[in-house]
Amino acid sequence: MKNIYLLRHFKVQDKTTKKLNSHEFDKWVDNYDIYNLQYLDINLPKIDKVFVSSQNRAIKTAQYLKQDFTTLDELVEVEAKAFISTNYKFSKSFWLIIGRLLWYFNLSKSEKKEDTIQRAKKIVKMLENDDSQNIMIISHGLFLKILQKELKSSGYSGKIDLKPNNGVVYRFWKGKE
Repeated sequence: MKNIYLLRHFKVQDKTTKKLNSHEFDKWVDNYDIYNLQYLDINLPKIDKVFVSSQNRAIKTAQYLKQDFTTLDELVEVEAKAFISTNYKFSKSFWLIIGRLLWYFNLSKSEKKEDTIQRAKKIVKMLENDDSQNIMIISHGLFLKILQKELKSSGYSGKIDLKPNNGVVYRFWKGKE
C-alpha cells in the first residue's frame, strides 16, 4: 500500500490588520513568506521521503520537523497579486478572495487554474513512479486542495478539510489497508 501524507506548512504569524492599497498588498505578499511561523509538535507517521515547496514557510516547516527533504518548485502556492493598481485600500481578505476568484475563472494575470492542475498532475505522476511507500508533501492550502483532487482521480482514498489546516497531516492511500 502506498501512503501519501499532505501537510500544509505551519501557520504564519501575520499581525497585519490594516487595509492595503495594491502596492502595499503586493509588498505584504512578498513579505508573507519570511514571517515567523507558529510551530507545533506533531506526531508524524513513518515517512520514507519528503517533498517540500520551495517557498520559505514550507522549508522552515520541514526543518522544524527534522526531516530530510527535496524541494520542488512545482509545490509552490498559487501566486497572489493585486488584480488592479489602485490607491484605494481594501482588506487582505478582499484582495485574496478576488485574486482566487480570478484564478478560478482563469482570468488571473499570473498562473491560470489549468496550469495549477497540470502542476498537480505532474506531482501525482512523480509520486506514482516513486518506489517509496510513505511519502510526505509539505505545501500550501490551495495547491494541496488541487493535489488531493488529482490524487483521488488517480485512485487514492483520503480526505482533506475544505480549508486545509496548518500543521495537520492528511493521509491518502492506494491499495489495501
